Formats: sequence, structure tokens, C-alpha cells
Amino acid sequence: MLTDVVVSAPAVIFRAKDRPPQIRRELAKLMRDHTDCLILASMIDPVADGVHLAGFDRFPKSYHGIVGRSCHGLDDVRQAELDGVDYVIISPVFETESKPGYGPPLGLAGLGRIARQAHVPVYALGGIDRGRVAACRDAGAAGVAVQGAVARSPDPSETIAALLAEWHS
Repeated sequence: MLTDVVVSAPAVIFRAKDRPPQIRRELAKLMRDHTDCLILASMIDPVADGVHLAGFDRFPKSYHGIVGRSCHGLDDVRQAELDGVDYVIISPVFETESKPGYGPPLGLAGLGRIARQAHVPVYALGGIDRGRVAACRDAGAAGVAVQGAVARSPDPSETIAALLAEWHS
């Protein structure tokens, strides 16, 4: 049960797109106390600080929160910048089990090339686990987005703490 889990992260992008909007909103309210920045995937709601758009989601015309977008290459990043995003998440950086159909991994060199050319913060996603966080930072990422490492962990709080410690090392 979510209320029994004590996990804190600087920012959380809450997906659960397969859930009805009201359920997503109630779960998002529960997460509010565990992050300084709550972003909802493909859903605008006052409970959140922003919205994270999939590549095919329309950019909101009159929205005043944080807006990010999932990108899979430099062309996607350029379009997202033209749209007016505040950040992008680039993936996959490494091989990933959860989304294998998004093309070959960019690797650290691809991440670095995109981060150097982008005009908005670039966050790395895809296969991010312990031992890879600092490398993403060193390649130019503004941060990392992690799903699998935390979801598969027997102790999500400890995993998040270890990933944050690696980022700050």
C-alpha cells in the first residue's frame, strides 16, 4: 500500500496512465508529502507542479506549471524546445527491460552530445541503476529519471538514497 511506503525524492513523475483520472489524482495527493516537485504524466491537475508529456501528447496552450517531454533523439529535443518545454527526458540511455521498443540505447556519448546541444535541462532515462548515475551526470545530464531500479528494489527508500548519494559524489 502506498501509504506504508516512505520514499522521498527531489522530484517524482507519476505515470499510472492505465488508471482512471480520479484514482491517479488520489494517488498523486498521497505522494505530495514525499517530494518537492510532483509532475503528472500526460495529465494536468492542480495537485501537481507540472505535466510530463509523451512524445505524442499535445503541448498545453495556457498552462502555467512545469512542462517536460519525453524525447528519443536530438530532433525530438529541438521540437520540444520550440514548443516551450522546461526540460526533456531523453531515453533510452542504456538497455532497458521496461521499454525495449524505443530504439537503440544512446549511450553516454549520445546523452552528452544531446545535453551539450540542448537549451533546456536534459534528464537521462533508461537502464539507470547504481553505478551509472555519476556517469550520466558527468556526461552532462541535469539529473536522472529512474523507474526500474526503484520498482525492482526490495527497499525503494534505500535505493533512492544510494542513487542520490551517487549523484552527489
